[in-house]
Amino acid sequence: MKMSELILAIGDDNVEFQNLDQCATDLRYTAKSGTHITFGTQRPITPNGTDKLGLVIWLDREAVKAAIAKATGQ
Repeated sequence: MKMSELILAIGDDNVEFQNLDQCATDLRYTAKSGTHITFGTQRPITPNGTDKLGLVIWLDREAVKAAIAKATGQ
């Protein structure tokens, strides 16, 4: 299933996003182990994990910037 199909199936009202650039508390890179990102979230923890399922989705920065500019008329 494509991500766009999943979002369409569950509905926009059931989707939130959290920008790692804005919530990262530690960013580290080593040639041996790659990039490690630590981040915080306001999502509460339940016995089954956080109350909502979190996914990491990587998007092209310039494509996102262009899409936001187009949507906001900038």
